[in-house]
Amino acid sequence: MEKKVEIDESLCTGCGACVAMCPARILKMEKGAAKVINQEACDMLGGCMYACPTGAIKVNRRAKAGSFFGF
Repeated sequence: MEKKVEIDESLCTGCGACVAMCPARILKMEKGAAKVINQEACDMLGGCMYACPTGAIKVNRRAKAGSFFGF
């Protein structure tokens, strides 16, 4: 499975802005840094990426997004 969201741990400051912005709730704070907990549920809207002040998050728009209708 191709990752939809990647977090560069060297850039993450642990501010939590991405976690607060994600409507799909695929991110959580763990040991002072953001972690992806559910790649499959990602809606790929990129709110987390735009909320991140350090550019630590990348949304892979080429990864296949799930369909609301299941196909």
